[in-house]
Amino acid sequence: MLVQIDVSFGLSKYLIFISYFLGEAARIQQCKGRVFALQDEPEVARVWLPNNDSPGLAMARAFGDFCLKDYGLISVPEISYRRLTEKDEFIILATDGVC
Repeated sequence: MLVQIDVSFGLSKYLIFISYFLGEAARIQQCKGRVFALQDEPEVARVWLPNNDSPGLAMARAFGDFCLKDYGLISVPEISYRRLTEKDEFIILATDGVC
């Protein structure tokens, strides 16, 4: 199945994304997890348990999600620190969707 991907944001960013995605998928597959998309959503790769068609999580890193942690999903947040200086004008705290 062919999937059209918008690369208008630049080939170098696209290649970085593909490299990152392949690394995430490889880690999950090495841990016996499965990564594939559903037919009705071919552009959304999901993480599945080895012998069960669930949960179908559409991310490879999920804070606090322990269902798939033994199958390559990273459930512990990546934390970084930076010392603020007088030159810093603002700070951004962001996440991709904590409910």
